[in-house]
Amino acid sequence: MDKQIINKLTQLRYVVGFLGEKSQFSWWSSSFLNASTKKMLEFTFPRTASIAQYEAVSAAAARIHDESIGVGKSFHLFRLPEFIEKTLVDELKNGNGEEYESLITSKEKALGVLRELSSSASLSGEGPINVGQVKSSQWEQSISNIASAYLEAFNDNKKAYPYFQGEIKE
Repeated sequence: MDKQIINKLTQLRYVVGFLGEKSQFSWWSSSFLNASTKKMLEFTFPRTASIAQYEAVSAAAARIHDESIGVGKSFHLFRLPEFIEKTLVDELKNGNGEEYESLITSKEKALGVLRELSSSASLSGEGPINVGQVKSSQWEQSISNIASAYLEAFNDNKKAYPYFQGEIKE
């Protein structure tokens, strides 16, 4: 998978994970991505606190998405195919965690990043939003679409859970 796509998926997961937390839009009740949680995690995981935060917020968001969408022949931003999940974690393990953490210093900053990721896409709705099947050659557009769906939902004070149907097509 292209490094730029991995970077955008990681950015998207970070900002949506942050914005969905209790202190921002309260889609899930966690506060894993705040500074005090990181300080606490640094005692237990001194070298991997950022990864622990990332995985914890991903798990909290995945649970809410799964409850809304269901689990089956679909995937979403917080439950991607295994090879992509591994690549995203590898991206953070390669020392890029601080780059992603800088995207979530405030609610406004995170919304700005989400706006950039959505590009010119326009997808809105509430609840589960089926964005169809993704083709490996169309990740760029797929990322823009789901970023747009999240951005519209946050701006309209709604909850949206965009998901992909089926397997990734070549």
